[in-house]
Amino acid sequence: MRSGKKIAAWMLAAAMATGLLAGCGGSSGNETTAAASAAEGTTAASTATDKTGDYSDKVITYGLTTAWDTVNPYGSTSGSIYQNLVCDKLYDRLAFIEEAGSGVSPRAAKSWESADDGKAAIFHLDENAKWHDGQPVTAKDWVFTAQLITNPKFDYGLRSEFNTWAGTDENGLETAEKSVGVEAVDDYTLKISFKNVTPVEDWLILHNKYFYVLPEHLLGDIAPEKMKDDEFWKAPIGSGPCTFISELSGSQLELGSFADYQLGAPQFGKLILKVIASTNTITSIAAGEMDGFYQQPTTDDALAAKDMGLTVTESSEPTFVGVFLINNQNVSDKRIRQAMSYAIDKELLIEQNLQGKGVAPATCVIPGSEYDCGLTWSRDVDKAKELLAEAGWDSSRKLKMAVTSARESMAAIIQQNLAEAGITIDVQTVELATMFSGLQDGTYDLGICGSTAMSYPLWMSGYYDNKNATYCQITDTAYAELQDKIAAETDEAKKKELVNEYQQLLWDEMPLVMLYNGYIFGVQSERFQGYNAFEGGVNNQAVWKWSVKE
Repeated sequence: MRSGKKIAAWMLAAAMATGLLAGCGGSSGNETTAAASAAEGTTAASTATDKTGDYSDKVITYGLTTAWDTVNPYGSTSGSIYQNLVCDKLYDRLAFIEEAGSGVSPRAAKSWESADDGKAAIFHLDENAKWHDGQPVTAKDWVFTAQLITNPKFDYGLRSEFNTWAGTDENGLETAEKSVGVEAVDDYTLKISFKNVTPVEDWLILHNKYFYVLPEHLLGDIAPEKMKDDEFWKAPIGSGPCTFISELSGSQLELGSFADYQLGAPQFGKLILKVIASTNTITSIAAGEMDGFYQQPTTDDALAAKDMGLTVTESSEPTFVGVFLINNQNVSDKRIRQAMSYAIDKELLIEQNLQGKGVAPATCVIPGSEYDCGLTWSRDVDKAKELLAEAGWDSSRKLKMAVTSARESMAAIIQQNLAEAGITIDVQTVELATMFSGLQDGTYDLGICGSTAMSYPLWMSGYYDNKNATYCQITDTAYAELQDKIAAETDEAKKKELVNEYQQLLWDEMPLVMLYNGYIFGVQSERFQGYNAFEGGVNNQAVWKWSVKE
């Protein structure tokens, strides 16, 4: 049970929010409303200001083409970008990952360094960081969070992201009560110990996106097994750049500017996140109904947006990837997976979906990048048929593929391609979370998703994780073993040799098929300032830089 002091703190925040939001219009239906602030000196979302001006009347409307799962950062099993882009605004992370993983900059931590001969990281936390109720964020909050997410009684599907921490097993579970190697050296110094030598920034690039700090003073007395269903998530209090105002589940989320955010208050009064059909994104911006959206537009859409006079930007590298997911338990013979890779017409997908502005990759390493070992792909339907014959493929078998509505045209091409080789698939249109859960429980054999590639060679390691069943149901430990060697290697020449070996393993086993690497376009309204359309691809956005120009 919560202590009386903690109940009072939580209720005070909620009570103040009710009063503060009363002038913002009521809620109805399944909408949840909650606190923006409870502390003296902290500005509520409805009256957001900072030292340089009043932005309370500035509203940014931002579209997401797929709904988030939950406002609980540890309540999702999909780990989707959409989920992370929502939680990224409400809760804080140690660092900010720059576009395409090109760099790491301070966020909740002002600085960091390696310790214990590379087997630990020391994070110097920002003393100005506060919770949305005004309480300070300290190293104890980060320790509390680490102990919670590694506790076997806490239901968390992506726990293996933290299995590199000392004191955890291969699944990311604590080996003994509170054994996880995360400790508070003092109020504003956090130490994370690893099982092996781990470069700090490499760990941040790979795993920072899943480590959100939670408030011990509000959640510390809740039993881990009851945490997920607690009332707290109806009115969450985080320490991110935005405060929670209201949620219409699966449809709309209203956030406010947190005036006391340590990197600076976002220069708007309200941020409205709306789920929008991918077909309506450009027209909604042109009509003034939307300021920006997360879903890379097609080349045709980008050209149309330019014709409409909208602001259009383009990435310098082909970092947008299409991924053909294969349930490795349902399709266990690698020859069948290889046959799929040879049968799918990647060049046609690039032409149809990217208007030719992309390249066909062999593995997850960006073609032509620093770590590319030179493997190349070419379509070969005869080779696909040969591999299927060797595997004894039953041509009467029908595989189930799940896709979102945005991927239906891609699915139609792939369905036809595979049929040419002798593989029949049934395509079903579902929500993204349904696709991931269906791949996880074996309902679906195949799926399609998109992501953003990084120059760092292990950016996609979660897809090949034998301890994380979200993506391809992989049980082979060879991927993780090589990933660990690459992550621990500090000699660049030796690291490249290991990355070459890793690429060859991916090519030989073909646990999934990389469909294309495309250039990314961003479209935004002229009034939307400080926005980088490509940061979202690495699961974070510098929303504290966002502003409105009228």
